[in-house]
Parts: sequence; C-alpha cells; structure tokens
Amino acid sequence: MRTLSLLSVHQAIAVAVKEWRLLLRNPHGLGVLFVMPAIFVLVMSFTLKNTLTAKIELPLTGWVQEDTGPFARQWLHEWQSRHAGPVFRSRTELQDAVKERHVEAGVVIQAPLLDAATDRPNSHQLEMWLGQRIQPAAAARLRAELSFSLLQAQMKRAAAEAGPFGGALLEAASSGELLATDGGVQVRYLYEIESGRPMTAVQQSVPAWLVFGMFFVVIPISGVLIQERTEGTLARLATFRVRPASMLVGKLIAFIALNWVQLLFMLAVGAWLVPLLGGDALHLAVHPGWFALTVLTTSIAAVGLALLIATSTRSFEHAAALGGGLNVVLGAVAGVMVPRMLMPPALQTISAWSPMGWALDAMQSVFLGNPIASDILPRAALLCAFGLACLVFSVRLLRLPTRAA
Repeated sequence: MRTLSLLSVHQAIAVAVKEWRLLLRNPHGLGVLFVMPAIFVLVMSFTLKNTLTAKIELPLTGWVQEDTGPFARQWLHEWQSRHAGPVFRSRTELQDAVKERHVEAGVVIQAPLLDAATDRPNSHQLEMWLGQRIQPAAAARLRAELSFSLLQAQMKRAAAEAGPFGGALLEAASSGELLATDGGVQVRYLYEIESGRPMTAVQQSVPAWLVFGMFFVVIPISGVLIQERTEGTLARLATFRVRPASMLVGKLIAFIALNWVQLLFMLAVGAWLVPLLGGDALHLAVHPGWFALTVLTTSIAAVGLALLIATSTRSFEHAAALGGGLNVVLGAVAGVMVPRMLMPPALQTISAWSPMGWALDAMQSVFLGNPIASDILPRAALLCAFGLACLVFSVRLLRLPTRAA
C-alpha cells in the first residue's frame, strides 16, 4: 500500500512537471497569463490615479456673452482675469470650438443675468456646454466655480450698496439669500446641442461595445480556418488552384457580412430590449452614409486582424487565447472599458494609435453628434489600411500542404 502511495505521488509530480513544460512551450497562454494582466494593471492604475487625484484642473472654457449689461461684463472680466479662456462672437463659433476640442467646455451668458424682480444674479441663465471627453470631475468643478463666482460678485454688489454696514449685512445673509433659487447652472453636452436629445448612458456606451464585439470575430474565424487546415480542406482547395489570396478574401467578405448581422442584433438590443427592461433607448437617427462607412472599415480592420491571428497560430486554443487577450487589451487601451476622458494625457495619446481607438472615435462621432468628413475619413482610411495590411501578411503566412501543385 505504501509503495502504491509513493507511486501515485511520483506520478502526480511527473504530470505537474509535464504541464509546466507544455505551458512554457505555449507563448500565447503565457501572454494571456502575464502580459495581459500587466497591461491591465498599468492602464487601470494610471486611470484611477487620474480620477482620484486631489487636484482637479479647471477645464479650458470658451465664452459667449449674450448679456451685455454692466454686471455681466464686470463678472466675465473678473473671471477672465483669474482663469482666462477665449470669448466667441456666437453660439455657433463656440459649438465648433468645443467640437474641434479647441476648448473643453463653454459657457453662454444668457440675458438677463440679473433677475429683474430680485436684482440678484440668476445662475440658471448660464448654459454650460461640455465636450464628450471632458472629465466628470472637471465638469463638476467648473459648475461649482461658476456658482461660487456669481455668489462672490453678488456679495461685492450687496456690500457696495450697503455702504459701511455691508459687512454686518453679509454675515447675516446666507448664500441662498444672495442667489436666486433657480436650480443652478444649466448643463448641456455637445450631443444634446447637436441632436436635440438628452445624453444617456446607452447612447454613450453602445458605440464602444459595438466596436469591441466586432473585433471578437477572431474566435469563429480561427475555429473555421484551423479546422479546415486540420481536416485537409485547405489542401483539397489548393488542388483546384484556389489561391491563398482568393481564399482569405472570400473569408473577409463572408465575415464582414457576419459583422453586419452581429451589429444589427446589438442595435436591436439597444433600441428595443434595453427600454423594455426599463433603461434608456438607443437613438438610431444617425447619418446612414457615415454609419455604413464606419461599420465597413471597422469590419475590414477586425476581420483582417482576425485572419492574421488565425493564420499565425496552429491550434484553436492558441488563437482564442491570443485573439481574446489582444482584443481585451486593445479595448482597455482604446477607451472601451474605461472612458478615454478618464485617462491621463499620455494614455490618451497611446489610445489614439489603437485600431480599436480609431473605430471607437468614428463610431462615437456617428452616434454622438453630426459627423463631418474630418471626423470619419481619416479614421476610416487608417482602419482600411490596417485591415488590408493584415490581409497581406495573412496571405504570406498561410501555408498549404500542396501549394506547389
């Protein structure tokens, strides 16, 4: 019995050593176990450092002064002396500046800023416009600074009118007595200004997960291609003079069509299932031409990358590990899992060079505003070039047993 027990222990140790040897020969598995978690630690650590930092910088803010009264002019002059920020002649100019990210936010001083009945500043007459990528903490600080600045201006005004008794009057007055009870500064996102609809979590998150889901086409492509290689289907096709390029282009076309079916399904979930369960509905009133171009080029990039992974691996397990891990890392860096607005500037720069980041920028331009050619065309060109480059490398990597025939 003791001999049998020792034999079992020896066998167990031998099996463990065998597993370690197999693991060391599997670079894809090691990458998933070590490289992917390391990248996640870096991305999330820098992102959380940026969001939990004690000092939140005031965003660069543009202004439109529709109230030209003395109080509004003096208040804006004092703000400019402390925080600067350009002044635009119209709402259209301010909207373009926010859209093109020349400024991170905008403020419109509507007339009249002073309430006629109470002679107090009405903070509801301030419209705060926010770009899609402004940090929530920075937006909250800007709103608080605007309200506090108005309060300071009214306190100075009340002290000047009260004369020598101004200090005693101000000590007896609360902030609620100095500002009109109007509900505070109005906050509007660029998407709301351009579309006339309120910003919702669904409208902002669905484009990101659409892109992320499309890139996961690597799983079915790898399964099909590796099965065809294992069963000899690729060799049989080669005997019929089917070239590797023709074979991969055919797969590219087929899986682009599959991406469209996948996309329509996810849009249906966002537009109908989510509101049925009590959430906000996804609005599909988007520009059809820009939408189609964005989806097509994103699909070319996603399928091209999937074909490259499938042709560079020899087993489905390796392809699934490499493709799944790479997609998760690309999604984290691109801003799918953590919004890019929360990332530090250095990480945002890296994100701008991610294929999934290009697709996400284009998709958000379609779903979160009125896209123009400069929003879509450069990113569509990058996605298309990336996908075709992956396709070229895939053709070179594809090895057919009877290729010489």
